[in-house]
Parts: sequence; C-alpha cells; structure tokens
Amino acid sequence: MDAAIKKHFQQGIREKTQLTGGYTFMSWLLTLESGKKVVFRTRSDFTTSGGRKIIVSDIFKREAFFYDFVNKAIGRTCPEVYVVDGTCEHYDKPFQISEYLEGQRLDLCFDSLDAQEKSEIYYKYGELAAKINQIEIDEEHPYVTSRGPWEEYLAKRLCERLVPLIANGVITQSEIDAISDMMRNSKAAKTLSFLHIDIRFINMIYSNGQIYLIDAENCEFGDPLFELAVIDISDNLTEDFWRGYESISQKPDISSDLFYLYKMERQALVLDVFTNLVKNEAELTQKYLSVFKQIKHRLLYGG
Repeated sequence: MDAAIKKHFQQGIREKTQLTGGYTFMSWLLTLESGKKVVFRTRSDFTTSGGRKIIVSDIFKREAFFYDFVNKAIGRTCPEVYVVDGTCEHYDKPFQISEYLEGQRLDLCFDSLDAQEKSEIYYKYGELAAKINQIEIDEEHPYVTSRGPWEEYLAKRLCERLVPLIANGVITQSEIDAISDMMRNSKAAKTLSFLHIDIRFINMIYSNGQIYLIDAENCEFGDPLFELAVIDISDNLTEDFWRGYESISQKPDISSDLFYLYKMERQALVLDVFTNLVKNEAELTQKYLSVFKQIKHRLLYGG
C-alpha cells in the first residue's frame, strides 16, 4: 500500500484506518503526509458462487466511469476516483484510490435525526435515485454491446444467482428455468439508464443536510425498475421516497411481474450471502428466506 501511494502521490502515509462494511472489498481511510485523505480499496480477482469470473480492476474502472458521468450530469454526488491500478506492480492486488467524502455514513446517524430530517432524507433519496436513472449510456458503449439484450442478460444473472440455492432446498432447477424464461420473455421499457444497484443508507454519506453516494461497484446500465426493486428489498420505498422520485420522474409500475423478477435476482443474492457465506445471522437469514419464498410463489403461482 505504501509503495502504491508513493508511486501515485509522491508522498507517504501518515495514518491508516481500516473501514468497515461490505463482504467483498477491503477498504482503508489513508491520511497522506500532506494531510490529504483518500480511500484505498482492494481485492483479488474472484469467481462468484454462480461461476462467473470477476476481474476486480474492471469493476473499479466501471465504477470510476459511473462516478465521473454522474458527477458531470447532476453535480457532485459521488467521489472522484484518482487511480485504478490492476497491474499488481505496486500492490499485490488490483486497487482503487478515490476521494474521501467528509461526513457520516447515513446508516450510522439516521436514527439520531428528527422526524422532519428523516422525511427530508427520504425525499432526497428518491430524488437522487430518479436523477441517476434519468442519465442514459450510449447504446454503442461496450458496457451495452458486450452484454447483449438487457432481458437476456438479466435472465442469465437470475440463473447465476439462483443456482447456488438449489443445495439449500429453496428452489429447483426446473423452477429456475421457468423464472429465467419469464425474464427472457419480458420487455423492459428502458434499458440504458444508469443504475447504482446498491443505493442504501450504508452506501450514503450524510453531510450538512446533503447525501452523497459511494460504493458503485455493482453499477449497471439498464431498466430503472431494477434499481427500484433493489431499493424495495431494503424496505426503503416510502411515501417520502416516492415524493422525491416523482419530482423528477414518473413512478413506474411496481406491481408487474418484471418488478418481481428483479426483486428475485437481488433477494437470491442476499439469501446466498446469508445462507452460504455469513452463516451466523439466523434471524436475518429467516427473514430473507421468507421474502424469497413469497417472491417465488408470486412469480410461479400468482398471488
């Protein structure tokens, strides 16, 4: 880490603090000799439980693209990325160095806010999601052309998320095939929107009444309904959220099968994490399992 900082900033590290949060990337807050603060994130390349090879430097580059485009389109909302290095010449793993945003992580300070402040936060939350989802990527960009049609792409992602859960007895291969075919045969209204795909309090910085968005390593470019399905999994589609969202964009149909297919993709990911990776959060695991079963029944059997 010291060598990487020296290479890119021509100065040493005065202080380093490991940051918490997330199950994948290791992160540190570094104070450089000049007093400048930066965030250093790293991880080795890995393979998902569904068998997909993940190149971490590609994730960091995609995240940097997302941050840069969002900041230019709607104003300073995300941190600036200073360095993405996948060479392993200056550190043993790919890494990213980005701006440190002053403030508090919203999940750590939300409960201390009064009712009016909480209402305003949810309004800004919805407004921010809508503003990001209004941004569209060029249809000829490699992030779009390399994946093929959005619906087919999501059908494959659904299958990838669901297959690891067969061993847990919560879904069968024939049910996965049926759900994947439903996704493949659906038609999204929009498929080029910027999507953060993890807009939660844990990924927001609160500072002087404003919220800023971090940790966009899961970003996508597709249907805004997918973004809303992920937010719904966290129980954050409140009335105040919708007031903020509808100040920017029309509220979409969240009763459709497509919305529930998107919820299934994210709920399967969460359930896999808590069932097969964390394994020590029995209450949360049961909660996510119950929601997963409800979504599966809704899709396969209606009601």
